Amino acid sequence: AHHRAASFIPSLCRSQNNLGRSMMRSLLLATCLAAASAFVPPSAVPVGGAQSAVTMQQRPKVTQKAKPLSPGSNYPSTKNIQKQASGFGSFLQRFQKTEGKSKYGMPIFLPNGNINPKYLAAERAEMAANQKLNMKAEAAKTKKMKAKGTFFLDDYIRKKVGNVGSNKEYYQSGR
Repeated sequence: AHHRAASFIPSLCRSQNNLGRSMMRSLLLATCLAAASAFVPPSAVPVGGAQSAVTMQQRPKVTQKAKPLSPGSNYPSTKNIQKQASGFGSFLQRFQKTEGKSKYGMPIFLPNGNINPKYLAAERAEMAANQKLNMKAEAAKTKKMKAKGTFFLDDYIRKKVGNVGSNKEYYQSGR
């Protein structure tokens, strides 16, 4: 009897082990089916003369004069993103290859590996010219704004708010 019970326990363990494996297999199969059904494309939308259940959104028509960030338009860009519309902006180095001639007509590096001093001088001269252009553009913009009466803060307040009563005649009027 003792021998029979000893042989029964391993077979019981084996059958529980098989049961556990089959449960794991069925659980794995159910998980796979659930995952697969989650990635099934939606059924085809009925097409017909009547109004369909899902209406397609039309893309907005974008014209050349579209306002920045209006629906469908991209943010306007310029040739040089560092420059403002007024012409004022930072110096942006144009990409150049190290071999061959630079945009200034001379090599960037000398044969011994040092940077060409003539190239650096030409680059500095271009930066100085760019700075002069910036100053000229800003002066022109300021002059134009002063002529229109939009440069000073009090001009803005006078236009948007009106007379706020901060001048001498207002205080002496007794109001």
